[in-house]
Amino acid sequence: MELMPLQIDLPPGFAGMPVGTDDKMNRGHAWTVAENLAAGAGTSIEQFGSYLMALVPTMQANGIRVFGKFAVGRRKGDVATLTLGVVQWPETAPGNRDAVVAAMAAEYRTRHPQSVVQPVRLPIGPALVAFSGGEFRFPEHDVRTQIRAEYQIPLPDGRSVVILSVVAESEDAWPAVAEATAKVAWSLRSEQECG
Repeated sequence: MELMPLQIDLPPGFAGMPVGTDDKMNRGHAWTVAENLAAGAGTSIEQFGSYLMALVPTMQANGIRVFGKFAVGRRKGDVATLTLGVVQWPETAPGNRDAVVAAMAAEYRTRHPQSVVQPVRLPIGPALVAFSGGEFRFPEHDVRTQIRAEYQIPLPDGRSVVILSVVAESEDAWPAVAEATAKVAWSLRSEQECG
């Protein structure tokens, strides 16, 4: 099934890659990212590019269209991860997007009771925005703070929902994460609107 073509404005300094169905294009994007980031990651371009390509099938299977990182906040080294995915309704799409947003918000509150969730109206239509934070504990007593801003946006095609998520590991970056995520969400448009 053909997905609705979309455009977004990415944050300044965004380093990442679009993910599509054309493996040749995905490889080209992966190598471009690798050329820009491999030295900073302490690896070769070939190795970094192959790491990215190894992620592509999983990203495709999960509807991810864009994945990458950008500097966020005032402190040097604060980085956020942006993921934009498009998922399809499993069966017949609901007709009223405002009702869909209300149902998605109720579901989100159930799964994430500590989150702040509210409906918003973007230029492309109704959406929900959710903000959450917490600590994640890993083996050997490693504790990481994580803040997340997420938008879920039913698209005008009536079949798809965009999920835009920005995550950072710095509480100090919280206002910048919220602002950057909002700017990307507000920039979302279909190519038909742009043409």
